[in-house]
Order: sequence, then structure tokens, then C-alpha cells
Amino acid sequence: MPSEHRFAEERPSFAFERNLAAIFGLLGLLLTGLISSYWLLVLEPSLQADAESRAHALAQAQARSLESLFAIELPPERLVTALDTRLDGILLLKEQGTRTPLTDRVELEFDPHATSLPAERLTFVRGEDATCANCFVTEEPLYHPRKHQLIGIASFYANTQSLSALIGDVRSKLFWTGGAVLLLIVLGWLSAGWLLRRLRESETNLRSLLDVAPFPMLLVDQSQTLIIRANLAAIRYLGLSKGADGQLASAAWTRLRDEGLPSEEEGQREMQIRDQEDRPHWAVVSVIQIHLSGTPHRLVSLVDISELKSIQQRLHQAANTDALTRSYNRRYLFERLHQELLQCDREGHRLAVILFDLDEFKSINDTYGHAVGDIVLARAAEVLRQCVRTMDVCGRYGGEEFLVILPSATAKAAFEIAERIRGEISALNWSTPGLRVTISGGVAEYSGGTIDALLEVADRNLYRAKERGRNRIVY
Repeated sequence: MPSEHRFAEERPSFAFERNLAAIFGLLGLLLTGLISSYWLLVLEPSLQADAESRAHALAQAQARSLESLFAIELPPERLVTALDTRLDGILLLKEQGTRTPLTDRVELEFDPHATSLPAERLTFVRGEDATCANCFVTEEPLYHPRKHQLIGIASFYANTQSLSALIGDVRSKLFWTGGAVLLLIVLGWLSAGWLLRRLRESETNLRSLLDVAPFPMLLVDQSQTLIIRANLAAIRYLGLSKGADGQLASAAWTRLRDEGLPSEEEGQREMQIRDQEDRPHWAVVSVIQIHLSGTPHRLVSLVDISELKSIQQRLHQAANTDALTRSYNRRYLFERLHQELLQCDREGHRLAVILFDLDEFKSINDTYGHAVGDIVLARAAEVLRQCVRTMDVCGRYGGEEFLVILPSATAKAAFEIAERIRGEISALNWSTPGLRVTISGGVAEYSGGTIDALLEVADRNLYRAKERGRNRIVY
């Protein structure tokens, strides 16, 4: 049988799962890169531009406050003192939350021809040394408020410590966040690879175990119509082969499937299977649901119990059949009669019985021997089986007596069957010279009561048949 039908032929690749893990990893990297790029290219420049704009606006406001001192026309000494005081006030302005000065340094340079300031005080410097490379420096011209004449230049060095701290903090968080995301992606990729590898090994082992299983196993789809895989035992047992559509199929599998496989709730069921030569086999069929490569399937397993069934049948036959006549024995007749009486009481059906007895059977044994007597019993039982209906049950009641159970029959119908049997037996030809065999019978119809009561009526009628000369039926 071609090896492509075997379970172990296909190795699960999990390509979809691996690609999905890679896609999620790339999406994580892309998202981290986009966030970082947006901060570096958009948000950070915007923050710097906004801080610089606010620094320029503050510088303009401070320059106007300095210009207002010249509108009072103060004497030079007082003007110098007022400028010193105003510059100290500018340096004392701080951010509300961090208490960081808004301005680190202020430089003033006045035109000696446009102001009355002393020559040695034309330049004012307040604050720290201007060593900050990233500080926002704003140069504002100073105009006389009344004369509208340029009187000097004011340089303001804005403090960028808070902005630098904010940018540095965000950069640090982005760095650690990006590193953490990258680490998680790497760990996730490694874990996904390990998990997929374990799943591949697990499913490969499962397929190998199924393939070498000594009993038939099939992997079918959810609808239980399409065979996905079958092990060699199943191919041989069900006679599976590839059809024109490339799918595995056989007449045995089609009949088995059409009869209805067991459900998962039912678990398992005994089912009869016919092979390619139409020979019957019995198997315990079970169905369970499994997942392979993330797809639900149904696993159908079959355990052949034909030999066990044969043994059961032989045991049943031995327990319920008379060895000599191959008819049912007294034990089975009583069991069956009990069932029939229950059905009559439950459903109101008719029932009749015939009790037969071979005439002068003791004389036959004494005259011709027990071997001939056994032949007579066997042929009489065979005639009974041939003359009764399919639904009727006949067997050896004991010794030379036979009992026939006729469901759904009246006494009159039973009498007609009994007459036919009596006639067939009396007409038999025997190889033993001088041997002639006849039979008498008593018929009884069930009208309620017990088994013993019914058989007692049949026995009384049999006794009357004997009294009236034998070879007759009474009811």
C-alpha cells in the first residue's frame, strides 16, 4: 500500500504560526520605532520650539519693563539703582513647580549718546556665566518710551534646565521601553519557537504512534465523511484505496459511515463490517475529537471482535440449544415464553403454543435401539423447524416432547400448523425397515395467567390426543 496514506507521512510545519509570531514581532518593533521617531522628529522639536517661543515672549516683556524706567526721567544715580533692582527682580522669577529660575543671565549695553548714564555704567551684567550651549538667547532692542529712540541692547539667557530634564527623561523612558519591547519580542519569538518545536515533536510522535498501532485507526474531518489519514491496519481492514478524486474510500467504509458512527457522548458501539468478499466482521468502533495543527479532527478507531462474537455465539448456542436436535432447549423456551407473555399482557397480542409428543417413542428405542431413536428425534425437530413461521420458536421440551411458541396466533391457526407438522412427520420415509413414526399434539391459547397454567392446558390436550388413539392434534 502506498506510503502517502500513512499517518507519519506528513510532518506538521506550523508555518502559519511561525509567520504569525514573526508578524507580531515586526509589528511590535514597528510600533516602537514609530513612537520613537514621532518623539524625536515631531514632539521634541515642537517642545523646543514652544520653549524658545515662550523664552522670546518673556524676554520681550522684560525688555519693556526695563524701557519703562526711562520714562520717569530719573537722575543717573537713581536710574542705575532702578536698573540694578529691576535686573535682580528678573533673575528672581522662577517656575512654579520646579522653582527653577526662568532667566539665568541678563546683559544690558546702552548707547552713551542716547542715555544720561555715567560712562562707567553703560554695561550691566547679572546672573551666571553664559556657558550653556543649548540656552535660548534673545537679544531685544531697548527704545526710549517717549523719544522712541534706540537706547541700547538687552540680551536674555533663558534657563533650559527643565526642558532638558524633560527631554532626557522621555528619551530615557523611550530607550528602556524600546529595550523592554525588544526583549519581550525576542523572548516571545524564542518561546514561540520552543513551543512550536515541542508541538511539532508531539504531533509527529502522535502520528507515528497512530501509524504503528496494531488496530485500525482513521483521521477524518469534523463531518466524518472525508478520510484525512488512515494507518496501514485501517487500509488493510477496510480495503481502503484512492479513488479518482484522490481520496481514500472503500465500500466497507461507506457502509460503516452510512450506518452512523458513534457520537462522542455515546463513546463506542459494536458494529458489523463486511469486507471486500462480503464476509461479516464485528468491531468495536469509537470516535473521539482531537486537534492536529490547530484544526479539529475526529479519530475513529476499530477493534475487531469477530472471534469474541463467534465465541459468544457458540456459548449462547451451547446454553440455549439442544445438542442432539439442534433445536432450542427447555431453558431457552421458558425464557422466550416469559417474554412473549409479558408482551401479550402489555400490548394485548394473541399467543398460542403446541406441545408435541412422539408416539410410542419408548417402543422405538427398545425395538430399534437408541441410535435410531436419536435419528427420529433429530428428523422430527427438523420437520418442526421447516413447518413453522419465521417468528415462531420451537425446541425440545424434554425427552421426546417438543414445544412450539406461536406469537400473534390463535388456537385455530396453531391447530392448522400442528396438523401440517403431524402430517409431515407421519409421511416420513425411514431407512430402518418397519419403522413408522407419528406424533400427537395439544394446542393451547393464552388468555391470561402463568406459564405453568398455559402449558398445563396444552398438556391436557396432548393427553386427550393420546387417549383418542394418538397421531392427532387436540385443542
